[in-house]
Amino acid sequence: MLNPFLPLPFFSHRVHIEILCEVKKILLQQEFIQLQQTSLTFPKGEKNVEADEVLWPVYVQLTNGKIYGCNFIVSATGVVPNVEPFLDGNNFAVGEDGGLKVDKHMHMSLPDVFAAGDICTAAWEPSPVWHQMRLWTQAWQMGWYAAKCMAAEALGESIDMDFSFELFAQITKFFNYKVVVLGKYNAQGLGSEHELMLRCTKGHEYIKVVRRTQNGRMMGAVLIGETDLEETFENLILNQMDLSAYGGDLLNPDIDIEDYFD
Repeated sequence: MLNPFLPLPFFSHRVHIEILCEVKKILLQQEFIQLQQTSLTFPKGEKNVEADEVLWPVYVQLTNGKIYGCNFIVSATGVVPNVEPFLDGNNFAVGEDGGLKVDKHMHMSLPDVFAAGDICTAAWEPSPVWHQMRLWTQAWQMGWYAAKCMAAEALGESIDMDFSFELFAQITKFFNYKVVVLGKYNAQGLGSEHELMLRCTKGHEYIKVVRRTQNGRMMGAVLIGETDLEETFENLILNQMDLSAYGGDLLNPDIDIEDYFD
């Protein structure tokens, strides 16, 4: 377990990027052998790419003709708002990310038109601990909230911003570990005015807390494993309590902070 009172060690890693290509095919080891082609090693410094003589469990074949072997593949894709079918003949306002702008009641720039999900861009002033990330959970929340907004407008009633837009929260599983991300979990938009606190127990848990340097307020967190801290951290982020006085004890495993902040 990492001691939260000691500086973190530096970890080195190499990143190789292939541009202007896509994944053509994923091959298991036997499929690669039957293909009778050569895989490549990742370039090291200024050296040329060399043939890889190691047999890997899985291979990725790219559209540029290159094949790389590896232990496992993590496939991650981004989202591009598909707005083209709606722009022809309409004067919709479009955000910098290509989405259709909507206000805090999911109205678009033309009257009586609403949008929700990946196609839209949240153009309202967001909560300090919420940001738009085109995930299916946010699309569901936006769609549900847009329906409420349409019903309220039809009835001539006012409606408050839904609570789901107060705090960014996402729960998923990765390699069978529970993963919870809250608020500005990667210090998004905080610049250099933040500090990180970590607690890691190998094979059991990983906890990262993002705090503002100036006032010690928790702005985000990453929780991997069965930490049972998500509700406590969610409340601390929403309450914006000054946590400076607690120092490293905030992640001290010998202190039950769930009961302390209950």
